Amino acid sequence: MLKSKESVCYKERLRSHHDALAPLHALVRPAANFADRLYNMSLDERPRTIYLHVPFCTHNCTFCNLNRRRTQPPDDYADLLLQEIETYSTYPYISEGRYDAVYFGGGTPTTLSAKALQKVLSALRSHLNLTPNVEVTIETTISDLTEDKITVFQEEGVNRFSLGVQTFSSKGRYLLGRWGNGEKAMKKITYLLEKGFQDVSIDLIYNWPGQSEEDLLEDLRIIESLNLAGLSLYALILPKETVLYRMIGTGQCPAMGDIGQEKRFFDLILERLLDRGFILHELTKLVKPNRDEYKYVRIRYDNGDTLALGAGAGGRLGNVVYHNPSNMDDYRQQVKSPIGLPTKGLLVNNIYDFIYHVVGRLEFGRLDWNDLKPFPKLQDYLQPLVDTLTANGLIELDSQGLFLTRDGVFWGNNIAREFATTIIEFFRRKGGDAIKHSDIPQKNVPMSHHPATG
Repeated sequence: MLKSKESVCYKERLRSHHDALAPLHALVRPAANFADRLYNMSLDERPRTIYLHVPFCTHNCTFCNLNRRRTQPPDDYADLLLQEIETYSTYPYISEGRYDAVYFGGGTPTTLSAKALQKVLSALRSHLNLTPNVEVTIETTISDLTEDKITVFQEEGVNRFSLGVQTFSSKGRYLLGRWGNGEKAMKKITYLLEKGFQDVSIDLIYNWPGQSEEDLLEDLRIIESLNLAGLSLYALILPKETVLYRMIGTGQCPAMGDIGQEKRFFDLILERLLDRGFILHELTKLVKPNRDEYKYVRIRYDNGDTLALGAGAGGRLGNVVYHNPSNMDDYRQQVKSPIGLPTKGLLVNNIYDFIYHVVGRLEFGRLDWNDLKPFPKLQDYLQPLVDTLTANGLIELDSQGLFLTRDGVFWGNNIAREFATTIIEFFRRKGGDAIKHSDIPQKNVPMSHHPATG
């Protein structure tokens, strides 16, 4: 770790929870016969979610290099999702479980027609056991969220929206490849709230090329005025394969701000919004109390199941992590095969669960000593890391455990990754094959609900 004039920092900031979880890749091993494993799984009380992937977009953002297709979904895409739902529902482990959250992600799920969306939403309720207060989230852009789709969402019980606004600035929206201006975005958000959807959240990107402090303050002023339930805040990540990266390289737009500016903008967002009714829910999530629970992400961090549907979707059932093919032809072939499911996955064990659980706690800003209780010697092993982080002002301690400071939240993924790496080292030193073939008598660790500090 290094010290700078801005704050204590690492050499490079990890901006994604995927980076924090990367050390866990070493803990999985191949698992064949996915369908047989699913058939023989015993029903348990672990929490469950459903994830539906719609990897299609009307247009591509200039900063995106993810699994998206710039096209409308194939005519049979909704039918393929329905066939998947029906296939999974024939397995008792799936049909008898209770699902507390449904998340339509992408891509842009609202590239599906209103009729297709209604068909899928209806199938979920008719084939799977959704709880009475299930959280149903739709990711969408402003331009793809049309009146007929809003009507379907009202009829089918959608109760949470995540809108990819990114910024209300005209120049920022142009650079990021967003359609429509900031005023159109504001009007669509206001309309959703007026229609009775109270859990409306947006994505906010900061530190985009040429963004000034005044630009960010204007975004925050608009956010304050809109009565949003929450927002996800992301520093711009710009892979080399993206259009925007090439634009910077050829001088078509300004360079991105450095890590010092990124930290200043992060601090500005928190200082402004935490004083105006928002609380920090997770490293990248600010919410209004009692408005946005974001059950989906909480369940995933609690080692809950995720039934994954759609091309390129990844999930977990029991102790098997799995992915659907990203290629549409391969996905279609899988769904229409006699089994209709993936043929293999990755097997995880209880050490994987335990470390995932610890990372999840840190993503929410707090780790209690009780979370480490299954391994009495682990707290002592972690003590040098805890001392270093405390000395550098990234965590603070109390009688119950530790919590991230505001600087710690900024570097939260780095911190979580250090914990994951150190705990893996602990188990490897503990001996032999323990890390691969654990018999820890602990399937689910209860979720604590301590918010990260402001």
